[in-house]
Amino acid sequence: ARLGMAIAVVVAAVAVAVAIMPELLLMIPNGFMLWGLLGYEMPPYFDRTPFMKEEFGTWTKPGDVIISVASKSGTTWMLFCAHQIRTKGSDEIPFEDVNIATPWIGNKHLPGQTWQHFKELLNTTVLDDGSMLKDHWDNKAYPFRIFKSHFGPKVENGSLDDVLPVKDYPDVKFIGMARNSMDVVASFYTFFAKHRPEFKKMWGGFPPSYEDKMTALKDFLPGGLLEYLYFGYVKSWWKVRHEKNVLLLHYSDMKKDLDGGVRKLADFLNVKLTDEEHARVVQKCQFSYMKKHEDKFNYRLWSNKLYPNASIMCGSTFCDESVRGSVIYRGKLGDGGKHFTPEMLRLWNEAVMSEFPDEELRNWAENGSG
Repeated sequence: ARLGMAIAVVVAAVAVAVAIMPELLLMIPNGFMLWGLLGYEMPPYFDRTPFMKEEFGTWTKPGDVIISVASKSGTTWMLFCAHQIRTKGSDEIPFEDVNIATPWIGNKHLPGQTWQHFKELLNTTVLDDGSMLKDHWDNKAYPFRIFKSHFGPKVENGSLDDVLPVKDYPDVKFIGMARNSMDVVASFYTFFAKHRPEFKKMWGGFPPSYEDKMTALKDFLPGGLLEYLYFGYVKSWWKVRHEKNVLLLHYSDMKKDLDGGVRKLADFLNVKLTDEEHARVVQKCQFSYMKKHEDKFNYRLWSNKLYPNASIMCGSTFCDESVRGSVIYRGKLGDGGKHFTPEMLRLWNEAVMSEFPDEELRNWAENGSG
């Protein structure tokens, strides 16, 4: 009886501790699973707080640009390309890192970090080279500021991750982009393995390095832990595609016609480029250029001092040689189909038909406009 009572007391104490500090779950090996099952935000380093209607106005201003591309659908590409457009391809202001020049808002740098603290650090952090972080993302020479997100727009009957106040802030611009679903799933399978071990450990083993392709697929199917990252995202952005402050792009269209894509982006951002500036921007928006400068895309965690060279991605030097690689990959179209077994393909096609009954949406989501 005493043993039973002691166990009950311990269990109650743990429950109270977790209720007060849920990030304790992430100290358990693969604790992200329990974190997700208990209803906490997934991925565990996402934070919706900055995008609540009242809070959004405390850190944004008219003209700001929120680039909220679907995961593994060209986020870093669009961030860098929009940056090149605002600088007209100039290198006068150094682009130190994608997470410094175009900060990811709603991304915790360490467990337990609050948005209010993060917001303060955006304005007060001094980088290792002695420069102010704020001078990189909020430079007075920029015609607008750029922020990263992965969330969807606030829509009727949306999910918990549909929080961007698109209609409430018409003077802020929002850019979304989707990609062929099989390319997304295939890209995630290798992408997760390229995260730094220290980063994974910090977040309870997330993102996981999947044992096999089918296990990865199940996380993205309807009802899976990461269902929103594709299906939820596409359905929500499709609903706001006609809003004047929204530009909804497709990865395939940008790949097939980068020249035209840059023009579309520049028009939306109200930036007039000369022919020479346009050519320079297009050249820098190419994957080959970004691959040569992959050290700029490690997503440095500038407020995290827990491990050396804190960053999300392995990059070209931060991890064991077997998992070296940056966020900039090949970016090819149609490679995803090679990743799928016949059974995976059957399950995925069933999910696509179920989640996208609208033929126009389904065709656009898979192929773009072209």
